[in-house]
Amino acid sequence: MKWSPVGESQRIESLDILRGIAIFGILLVNMKSFSGPDSPIRALSYEYFNQPYDIWTNVLLEFFVQGNFITMFSFLFGFGMILMSERAKANNRSFLPVFLRRQFVLLLFGAVHVLFFWYGDILVTYALVGVIMLLFYRLPRKALLITGLVMIFAYSLFMSVLTYEYWTSGAALSHQESLNAQHENEIHNSIQIYSEGTYSEIMQERIREWTDLNQYFLFFLFGILPMFLFGAYAAKKRRFENKALWKLWGLTLVFGPGNKMFAVIFFPYKGEDWRYDTAMSWGYEFGGAMMSIFYICSIVLLYRSGKFKRLFNLFRITGRMAFTNYLSQSIISTFIFYSYGLGLYGEYGPLTGVLIAVIIFGLQVLFSIWWLRNYKMGPLEWIWRTLTYGKKQNLKRTEESVS
Repeated sequence: MKWSPVGESQRIESLDILRGIAIFGILLVNMKSFSGPDSPIRALSYEYFNQPYDIWTNVLLEFFVQGNFITMFSFLFGFGMILMSERAKANNRSFLPVFLRRQFVLLLFGAVHVLFFWYGDILVTYALVGVIMLLFYRLPRKALLITGLVMIFAYSLFMSVLTYEYWTSGAALSHQESLNAQHENEIHNSIQIYSEGTYSEIMQERIREWTDLNQYFLFFLFGILPMFLFGAYAAKKRRFENKALWKLWGLTLVFGPGNKMFAVIFFPYKGEDWRYDTAMSWGYEFGGAMMSIFYICSIVLLYRSGKFKRLFNLFRITGRMAFTNYLSQSIISTFIFYSYGLGLYGEYGPLTGVLIAVIIFGLQVLFSIWWLRNYKMGPLEWIWRTLTYGKKQNLKRTEESVS
């Protein structure tokens, strides 16, 4: 029996809605790095931005967005992996060769993304973590859940303890001045290269930043893999009654927003003692994972209630082209901020970045609506599926499918 990608009638609407919302959240976070040197700015012991509206935009982004949507996408990836394996079994086809080819193509997309557009790519990581998931995806669903919980708790605790000991040992304050000087130099060099440098210089800087970011891949692995496991658990369980979802909603409300709130409370102590950085570490890792699940529960419950149908439909349409929209966000944003485009890198703060992100996403919604009226899937989804299944996929809608 022929095995092909999931058809339009087989798509799960709530998953597409979650993909669309996740893509928007990821853009809000990534915009800080598209528009300026976010990594060294966040590493400073003091606030880089002077305007209160930029400072509080950063605080709100850290609470509501940072670490919450990359984890949501990881959850969806794990969910999709189980769906793919189940379809392979139903069609009496081997899952492993096609899945590995899918991951390899994703890796190639990620490599192109890093080399030619943006260092903050997540596709390479997803490609590798997806392969590692092959060690776990056959586990019973309870084993997936328990493994994920143990892993995310242990990892978050480890990172938080490291941060706490770094501060209480006196190392943080003793090196603070020299580290601030180092980060200030990185900020200056980054702004100069991205706003004025040649394409070759930008590429070299992009590769350097990607290397610095991914030298701690094992740490990223233990932060992302649990969400893959949770997604796989949800796909195997499949049916969640509203009563169970409400219980999970309440639990993750405590462990998600409840844990991330400490970083807001201790924000006035940033750069002074252990409280803010330790709260940030725990809140970003464990709180981010739990808040992601809190968001997922909230979205599914609202979707089932029948409220906000038009809004959810816009996210659903955008989510059907999540791969295309994710990569096009990098193309559009780097053109706006890099020297080979408008050269606005380092010119604006977080609030302006949020406004630009909203405009870009709004345009992506309009483009997705137009595109899917004429085609069955996004252009990059078409390439990915064609290379994955080794057969050219039907892209353009026929008159019958349009009607």
